[in-house]
Amino acid sequence: LPVAILPAAGLLLAIGSAFQGEALQYYLPFIKNDIVQEIANMLTGAGGIIFDNLPIIFALGVAIGLAGGDGVAAIAAFVDFIILNKTMGAFLHVTPDKLSEPTNGYANVLGIPTLQTGVFGGIIIGALAAWCYNKFYNITLPSYLGFFAGKRFVPIMMATTSFILAFPMAIIWPTIQNGLNAFSEGLLDSNTGLAVFLFGFIKRLLIPFGLHHIFHAPFWFEFGSWKNAAGEIIRGDQRIFIEQIRVGAHLTSGKFMQGEFPVMMFGLPAAALAIYQTAKPENKKVVAGLMISAALTSFLTGITEP
Repeated sequence: LPVAILPAAGLLLAIGSAFQGEALQYYLPFIKNDIVQEIANMLTGAGGIIFDNLPIIFALGVAIGLAGGDGVAAIAAFVDFIILNKTMGAFLHVTPDKLSEPTNGYANVLGIPTLQTGVFGGIIIGALAAWCYNKFYNITLPSYLGFFAGKRFVPIMMATTSFILAFPMAIIWPTIQNGLNAFSEGLLDSNTGLAVFLFGFIKRLLIPFGLHHIFHAPFWFEFGSWKNAAGEIIRGDQRIFIEQIRVGAHLTSGKFMQGEFPVMMFGLPAAALAIYQTAKPENKKVVAGLMISAALTSFLTGITEP
């Protein structure tokens, strides 16, 4: 589910960033117009708000997906998310003034100064909420507590679980984050060719099982870092790429997307055209309808699953 949102958000953010960038403005001076820039700013904001809240989106999406689509799991994930972050922030004494230093590993999450666990944290929370739902959704309680039996018990259980989980998470997560940063700097930055090969190879292996979306999320939204002129630390291959386009900086990112989007935008539509051209004359009309919709979906959204 989170992956289905990202193409639309990415389009909004990319188009808005491109129109705000000096490179495109150099070739198309008329887009410096105040109205065009206001629209570009709104596009950037609409797309950016999705990427800024990816952890909670992944928490909700993973919970729903692993719980068979039941919305109660999403409520449980949301409860888990806010309680976990609030408790971690209080336990670590995270205050708003500490957020200005990126090396602290703190962030403002839904207005809560807390430890930044990113997309990984969202996936963990979503999986925990789904487990809790699958285990307790049909629980029976004594008659005097009957109102809280069944699915109503799941958010209650999640609130307790997330409060307890917050303490070991607050202690353990900085070490995990340091390990991820070391992996990012050691493999992704120093051994780019090997990193890209392993990324593409493993992702291809996971596609038949439908697990490739979870695998590529950390590479696109967590691994790698780049500091812009304002001193902000941008993380994730895709976010860095879009930010560098927006500010007109030298492109140092996009390596984990280069094997994806050229194929999605040009390779698969070309294959669809080839299928149409080789179809039997009596089947061309039906084939055209199928191939046009598939090609447009691939080109515009990057979704290639049947």
